[in-house]
Amino acid sequence: MRPSLRTKIALISNGIDFDIDLFAATSRRYYENTYGSCVTNRNVKREHRIPQVLLLGDGLVVSVLRREGSPWHLRFDDDRLALYRESEFHQEVDLPEALPFFGKTLKDGARTDDVISAYGAVTPGFFLYPDCHYFDKGKPCGFCSLRKARRTVGKPLVTEFGRERVMETTHIIQNSGWKIPMITNTCGTPPDDEGTRRAIIEPLQAIRDAREPGVRMHVLAHPPHDFRLIDEYKAAGVTSIAFNLEVYSREDFARICPGKDQHYGYDRWWEALDYAKEVFGEYEVYCGLVWGVEPLASSMEGMEAILSRGIGLATNVFHADPGSVMAKSPQPSEDDIIALAEWEAKLYAKYPKAHTIYDVSMRNTIDWEVHNHYMEPVA
Repeated sequence: MRPSLRTKIALISNGIDFDIDLFAATSRRYYENTYGSCVTNRNVKREHRIPQVLLLGDGLVVSVLRREGSPWHLRFDDDRLALYRESEFHQEVDLPEALPFFGKTLKDGARTDDVISAYGAVTPGFFLYPDCHYFDKGKPCGFCSLRKARRTVGKPLVTEFGRERVMETTHIIQNSGWKIPMITNTCGTPPDDEGTRRAIIEPLQAIRDAREPGVRMHVLAHPPHDFRLIDEYKAAGVTSIAFNLEVYSREDFARICPGKDQHYGYDRWWEALDYAKEVFGEYEVYCGLVWGVEPLASSMEGMEAILSRGIGLATNVFHADPGSVMAKSPQPSEDDIIALAEWEAKLYAKYPKAHTIYDVSMRNTIDWEVHNHYMEPVA
């Protein structure tokens, strides 16, 4: 395994211990976490200016998970941002580039910083309908801190995505000088399919009408009850779509994702994935699993079950977010993450047509690294 990947795995598993005010006084410009989908760090405020990711070198980024008591430490040595293990210097790390499409004001007065999301610190997009009705039912997924984020540190972010706002923002993204191979969209869970049409499909149509030729559009959404809505996603310009089951074991799915289990259903989820594959094509539909919330054997079985159906795999490593049901649960060990990564590498070799959603490193997953042979030493 490349040393850079081993470091990333260690930081995802253990988090990093640092003074919460570490970044507050620095004059450096970088992409700061806007907390659009999760809180990640306890007692954090926007003025702490914590970056979304750290750049580890070798093309890798890693999420900034502040965890007191971690053996990993972060500090500024003069102007150099240094990563330590215990008291021993490990390497210098860098901060993500400030996004050129931030710092703008739309015609309606909204700030682009509060409209645009950025995935892996480089891929722009939107968080459409940033809420989930399973919270209202008292049955959210156990690892999710979305509502906590949007009611606290992420509260300044916009929740309405009208056609003019979306089209203007899309034009700003494309005129920024940034390389834009994809506009990606995370979507919350409206209570019904008509809500999905209004809050998600209509903004996607606006992106479609504003985007330049060749720009892909990815969507992460909850599958609809009426599968014909999947065809509507395709007609709205979506080029790939993800319906994340999250947990493969049927019993653990029911325990960790009670809303999805009771109000949609495990078997129905697989039916939606299969239907979507017929609409979007082989390996253009993805199913996400969270590493560390079920036994290793279940995750391994689930990863192959997904790929064997011609569906793409998208994994995320569990992080215990404040405000989530599983806030006090342990994060997976380095050994467990490595074991899952080794299995994933074998699966990518077995299913060579499979690929990752993004063509860059992402903050809480190592799919891209595994797919690009970081599990093997550099020749």
